[in-house]
Amino acid sequence: MSHARVCQLAGLWVSLPVMTPKRFLFLFSDTGGGHRAGAQAVAQALQHLYGDQVRVHLVDALLFSQKWPFSRLPAWYPHMVRGRAIPWKIGFRMTDRSWMVEGLTRLCYPYVRPALDALMEAYPADVIVSFHALLNRLLGLYVGSRQRHVRTATVVLDFLSAHALWFGRGLDRYFLPFPQLLARARSLGVSADKIVVAGMPVRAEICHVARWPKEAARKQLGMSDDAPLVLVVGGGDGIGPMAAVVRALAFQQPRVQIVALTGRNRRLYRQLAALKVGRFLRVEGYSQQMALWLRAADILVTKAGPNSLAEAFVMGLPMVLYAAIPGQEEGNVRLIQTHRAGIWAPTPERAVNAVISLLTHPHQQKEMAQQAKRLASPYAAQEIARQLFSLANAMPSPSSQPTVWSG
Repeated sequence: MSHARVCQLAGLWVSLPVMTPKRFLFLFSDTGGGHRAGAQAVAQALQHLYGDQVRVHLVDALLFSQKWPFSRLPAWYPHMVRGRAIPWKIGFRMTDRSWMVEGLTRLCYPYVRPALDALMEAYPADVIVSFHALLNRLLGLYVGSRQRHVRTATVVLDFLSAHALWFGRGLDRYFLPFPQLLARARSLGVSADKIVVAGMPVRAEICHVARWPKEAARKQLGMSDDAPLVLVVGGGDGIGPMAAVVRALAFQQPRVQIVALTGRNRRLYRQLAALKVGRFLRVEGYSQQMALWLRAADILVTKAGPNSLAEAFVMGLPMVLYAAIPGQEEGNVRLIQTHRAGIWAPTPERAVNAVISLLTHPHQQKEMAQQAKRLASPYAAQEIARQLFSLANAMPSPSSQPTVWSG
């Protein structure tokens, strides 16, 4: 009996229907580490909440496409946003309009449609969720014309300066990380009943380790409790003037524990590992222990990537921001400055001075930590997962107002 199972209850045989798992396809790409991290966070929440009732596949859609130049973007991205990234900034500004998104998408659509066909055939789904702005309008066009039974959604992963690509037409749900993006979404034509303000999704291990004592995290990592710990990161690709920041910190603050996580940037790792500044500098490459490092730290020195910020918020970490990708991360800087959760210090010298100021003024450090904690959304992934599961089962009744979740 393929679609039923039979069980015995009080001597009677009862035929019960077998629940077919709901299938979710999460699309991202490794142009920066935040897209994968966001997809992983929501996938974890779905599987934790619903277990065998769901099947989730995570796919790097740009690599899967094998379509030039899209398939090369993950490799090109770190080089495109290095330094002042003037071409990137110009491109961001020029294309940040709904009519431009529509025109470029329709121009590319015939070229990428075979790749979308192959993707849907390889990973049939009840709900497709995009965690990458470049995919949204393409997904809306494709499902609207070819796969009408499939539900679609996007999880926006930029706090304030989200590009118009995120709000491409044709999706069923748009999950926003911050209420200030509501006006942006509405101005780009997204109807209120499709919007959910849920917060920025953060992986379960971050939320779990945030409850640990700092001393326990340091002990597990082999770090001392006798000196402050400054954690320096540059995203998954080690972007920005991270090497200069670490050098300046290491030579000016020899009695502060400095940990530099260089991500996948092997050249940066070799540069920093060669520094001769004694036992107070520790250099690591791509780390599977990011949650522990964040919990062990007193101050986070980072570029303004949204995933790094969201995880620091959950940990209640004061931040020093030494770089921001033009366009997409500028809003993150405004967010930090407006809420006094950190310091914008866009040169190595200013970054070092900001760290020294926080170390010598513990009350300022404590206030920034509290402000960061107020920006946290530790339950965002669970709320997005619940909404997606409901979307897979039945569309809720339309509302004239966006949903704002404040869990």
